[in-house]
Amino acid sequence: MKITAGKNQVLFLTIKITKMNCQLCQKELDAWRDGKLPGERKIQVESHLKECETCSGNYRLQLLADKVIDREKELQSDPFRVTRIMAGIDNLEGSGNEPANPFIKVLKPVLVTASMAAAIFFGILLGNLSGPVTDRNTIPVELALIDDASIESVNILLNE
Repeated sequence: MKITAGKNQVLFLTIKITKMNCQLCQKELDAWRDGKLPGERKIQVESHLKECETCSGNYRLQLLADKVIDREKELQSDPFRVTRIMAGIDNLEGSGNEPANPFIKVLKPVLVTASMAAAIFFGILLGNLSGPVTDRNTIPVELALIDDASIESVNILLNE
């Protein structure tokens, strides 16, 4: 930027505007929005945003995102919402655990006990289906002929 004075002391402002590419505009866009760019660079960004549809679309998208973020910051939650939800859960749990009919209170333990007794009975019945073992006291002939006295002791074999 160049400032010159003519003969009549009128100031003329000469601005050198160069073309800006999209990548540079995107880098400078946040600083431009915050007002932190120097005069020449600020004019270049504004000029580029007027000419380039892509960059101006990105700028509008950033503005929209900022509005959404600001709106989210402003939202206040209801401080008693958690209390109401927990009370509703307690009401549902309280009404679901108590049976409407007292007959069901008695019937439930009886059915549990009867089903356990039936399971034990059927377990014993299945165990006895294999049949009795015949003559458990007989020893095979091959084992009866073994002379334990003639077998060498393990201790003697270990010492050798």
